[in-house]
Amino acid sequence: MNLTRVLATTLLSITAFMGAMAQDALTDSTKNTSGDSNRNVLMNASSATQPRQISLGLPISGYAYIFEDGLPVSYYNYQVYPYKSWHNGVSHESVRTMGPQDMVLKYGVITYSVDSWSKLAGDQLEGKLNYSVNHHGRHTIDANISTPLGKGWGISVGTYHNFDHGSNHLDMTKLQESAHFYKAALSKSWNEGRGKAGLIYQYSQFREVNENYGPFIFVGDGSVKEYDGFRLGIDQYRPANRTIKYLDVETGKMVEQDINDANTSKVHHVNFVMDYLWDNDLKLSIHSKFKHGQSLRSSTTLMGVSDAVSGSGYTYEDGNNYLGKVQTRRMLHFDGLEHSWMTNAALTGKSKDQRHNWRAEVDYWLNHGGVSTSMYLFAHEAKKDPKLLLLNGSEGFSYNSYAEYYDGHEHKLFGLVSDEWNVNRRLWLYGGVRLEYLNVRGLAANDMNAGNARHVGFSLADDGVMKNHFSDNHFNYAFIGSVRYALLQGFGLQAEYSSAVTHSQLFHYGTYHYPTQKGMTTNYFRGGIFWKNQWIDLTSQITHISMSNSQERPNLSHVLTKDVGDLKAGMSESFTQNYFYDIATLGWLTDAVITPVKGLSVHLMFTIRDPRYKNYKITPTFSDGVTETYDFTDKTITALSKTELEIEPSYRFSKWRVWLSARYFSKQYINKTNSLYFNGRWETFGGVDFQLNKHINFAASVVNILNQKGASGTIPAADLITDPSLYKNYVMAGTFIRPFTFEFTTKLKL
Repeated sequence: MNLTRVLATTLLSITAFMGAMAQDALTDSTKNTSGDSNRNVLMNASSATQPRQISLGLPISGYAYIFEDGLPVSYYNYQVYPYKSWHNGVSHESVRTMGPQDMVLKYGVITYSVDSWSKLAGDQLEGKLNYSVNHHGRHTIDANISTPLGKGWGISVGTYHNFDHGSNHLDMTKLQESAHFYKAALSKSWNEGRGKAGLIYQYSQFREVNENYGPFIFVGDGSVKEYDGFRLGIDQYRPANRTIKYLDVETGKMVEQDINDANTSKVHHVNFVMDYLWDNDLKLSIHSKFKHGQSLRSSTTLMGVSDAVSGSGYTYEDGNNYLGKVQTRRMLHFDGLEHSWMTNAALTGKSKDQRHNWRAEVDYWLNHGGVSTSMYLFAHEAKKDPKLLLLNGSEGFSYNSYAEYYDGHEHKLFGLVSDEWNVNRRLWLYGGVRLEYLNVRGLAANDMNAGNARHVGFSLADDGVMKNHFSDNHFNYAFIGSVRYALLQGFGLQAEYSSAVTHSQLFHYGTYHYPTQKGMTTNYFRGGIFWKNQWIDLTSQITHISMSNSQERPNLSHVLTKDVGDLKAGMSESFTQNYFYDIATLGWLTDAVITPVKGLSVHLMFTIRDPRYKNYKITPTFSDGVTETYDFTDKTITALSKTELEIEPSYRFSKWRVWLSARYFSKQYINKTNSLYFNGRWETFGGVDFQLNKHINFAASVVNILNQKGASGTIPAADLITDPSLYKNYVMAGTFIRPFTFEFTTKLKL
């Protein structure tokens, strides 16, 4: 599809349409014409508890951003991940989607996020209890009760428990996800409700053994088929061994740990919120948050499927030789901490003529963060219920050839101002700017000392390894400008441009290579039409996003030309190093909510885009001394679809509500050379809600109605391959979306 031609045709059609319309009646502009509020981040095909990420045309990495009570749940989206100490449920007063227009000023990044606010006591007793169960054995209990205590005081108490066996039950652990949350809030209101403050405490214990992998046959035409009868999402693809054994990167000693203990996070949150509204619409809001959290995580990534032949050195634990398909995995054992304090003060107001809505904020954030990351490779059979394989008699190999360490502090001071200006009934303007001072300092083990170079068996206790001090200062900035012009009643033009510059943060200092001191710049433009009346709310916009100096640590695979450590010549090694490149994506997005009749609402979204790598040329030197050059410039970004479609009808009648959600993602490239790809896939959801009375509600829902396999992932060994015939009917392994899942929920309300 020629994207430029489509965009040009669309603009000509829009111009002709506007010329044919009368320009008499106008309505006041409203801010909600971007379509951002329609992006349901809480319906995730890959996870029952985590928000999904929405790509604006940039590669998706990490996890979704989550805000709670005006501040981020985690200082940054790494290690002590936000989803491990947050859940969506009845302990929140509200949960919504925050769009790029707000995130660029609130956080200095251009993306979508979740914005949530804790439940504080109101004027009367309130209680809610939700209980959910699915046919794979997951049980969830979510409860909250709040009550006034008199004289403006009130208390709210909640608890949440999740017991998830997973659809592919594992022998190594009973529960793939176990979450326990306890939350209490004391609040006070005064001066006839003009002022309200709350002190909120939450303790969470979250355990997750993330295992959504499985083998399949990559046919070569973008499709996959079953391998050896393995059912994706149903059968287990992990040995039953309950322990992990790693070389501690700090002490240099072997450590053995239970798999459940090695994947547990314990987090304390203390949040303070205060709002006061004066007679002249001037409002002061103060949000402060202290977090004390430690997260242990043993995360595996797939390194590819290979063949064990005579002389490879693979045996079972009993010493018998193994010949056949071998799945190699990389295990990263993270021991991370976050001790953070974040405070925000915001003043908002309106002009006397009510045409200006302005906002001014100042924030001070402080974080003590650190991580020790130990690494090793291990192998198992590539089949259902696999057995662990030893290589040359060892359960693990290539210990700490990649390892991370840092322990430091990050100070962040920033302020922002914005103004929403209704110039007249036709014209609306919005602008804002954010300025930030960032200081990072601490201890790491990077290339300021050459002896810190990573190698097999690396640890901080080795001779020649030396922790080095670092201290860097940066200035980040972000700004946004929006304009909307009403041509006639409910119809007009709009445009928005935002930009954000960020620099390396504390977590970038953990690897051997000292992080870049260059800024990473993201620019985002969208512009087109809006059309809003009683039965339609539509936006259709051209979008363009670009990012310079983006950082990535790809896992490159290389066939060794000579023996290196535990690996023999002819075997593949995994190579990880920081690389920097640019990205640019041109697209067109149309989003509409149509309500043709009472009770019926249909959300439609259509996106076409062309995401490309820019200035992406790498020259890695592998362990055997071989140096090669690869150029991915102008290649399509992996794991991103060029076409996306969402169809979400909902019909409410009497005490019933019936809803469906279907998302289509077109083909996605598997490797950076774009020689291999997965065909398009659907993600489907549906459900029925029944309101028995004002106290009892029942809900039944289905995930993956079409029971699609949803296979995705990469072939690390193929990232540099240009000849796709090498991977015809190739056995590989990857991730998958949740299989067909039926869930039933009962909701009780006082």
